[in-house]
Amino acid sequence: MKRTVFFVSAFTFILSLFPLASQESDFSGEAGSLWAAALRSETCGDFILGDTYLKGKFQAFYGNSSACAEGRAGFDGTENTAYWKLNEIYIDYSEDFWAFRAGRQKAAWGKADGIDITNVICPKDYSSVSALFEDESLAVDAARLSLNRGNVSADFYFIPFFTPAGLPEEKAAGLSSIKLPEENIKNAEYGLKVSGYFSKCDLSLYGFYGWEDMPFMNYTLSSEGVQAAASYKRMAMLGADAAVPLGQTVLRLEGAFFPGRHFQVAAEKILSGSESTEGHNNLLALAGLDWMPEGWTFTAQYYCDCLFGDSANLDRSRNFDQVATLSISKSLFAETLELSASAVLNLKDLDSAVELSAEYSLSDSIYLEAGGYIFNEGKEKGTYGEYKDYTSVYLKARYVF
Repeated sequence: MKRTVFFVSAFTFILSLFPLASQESDFSGEAGSLWAAALRSETCGDFILGDTYLKGKFQAFYGNSSACAEGRAGFDGTENTAYWKLNEIYIDYSEDFWAFRAGRQKAAWGKADGIDITNVICPKDYSSVSALFEDESLAVDAARLSLNRGNVSADFYFIPFFTPAGLPEEKAAGLSSIKLPEENIKNAEYGLKVSGYFSKCDLSLYGFYGWEDMPFMNYTLSSEGVQAAASYKRMAMLGADAAVPLGQTVLRLEGAFFPGRHFQVAAEKILSGSESTEGHNNLLALAGLDWMPEGWTFTAQYYCDCLFGDSANLDRSRNFDQVATLSISKSLFAETLELSASAVLNLKDLDSAVELSAEYSLSDSIYLEAGGYIFNEGKEKGTYGEYKDYTSVYLKARYVF
């Protein structure tokens, strides 16, 4: 608790200094509560999430320069603990044809909705149950140089320090050790995005060389039983995406190729003497359609994941996976009420996840939301069936300022 109070006080002090060296400043944020109760588990009705939070974003501007700080503090009712985290803090400088940003920042690559293909810059945060309800990514410490010329732009990223994905507590607790890459310039990450905006389409090309966000397991036998340790592996990616208007619809295409990507070897194979990972070429691809008639939004996507080579030793069960998604939303009553439904279906195991929600705008600043998440097993338990005990209903209230 003392640590949380210290960081909140320090963050507030930093924000108080910004206006002293700026011509203009802006503060925005959100205060709210999100509660969720389980429906299917053995403890049906128990709260699995109780988050009351305050998040704020402060920006200061002076000529061609600016600075931004964004943080979040809250209280987790299910754990009876307070928390604090700094999401972003960076400085910006921009001219007509170039710009520079340095600090802790976020970046989103790609045009897929809810599926990460080329989006490899920022890792995901799976450290709490809230990851099922909010698609949160972690910021990375980076320097970004942007060049702009007409309708073409390029972003170069240098990321000196590796930021891993946030692991669920139960997974982290089961590890005897987690080996992070050494903090050395040879272990830095690099990214490049080149975008063009044309009358017929928007096109982006991507390149990345860095580290896998999730660790790979290694198992050894000892007098105390099987010991599990984890480490991270290098990864490279080449990708592209495009958005093509077709009348009232937009066609979205995205693909990424990972040469020699590391894949987890099954535990029994490792204990029999195999290496903990194998390298395989990996191709991810997506095609999606967006249609937005009056008051409606329809989004449909098809996604496939292809692993090349023999996968007999891998923890992964097959070489080819495919998923379909569908999202529908409708605005009513002068856009004060929004109803939405979305679903994702694994076309192999037929496991699925469904989200239903209704959000009402009580005023220009206050929003009330209710909804539910349904996770279903298929022929096999599958990716989404693993979360069936998190099938739940939720209530959310927030004030935006």
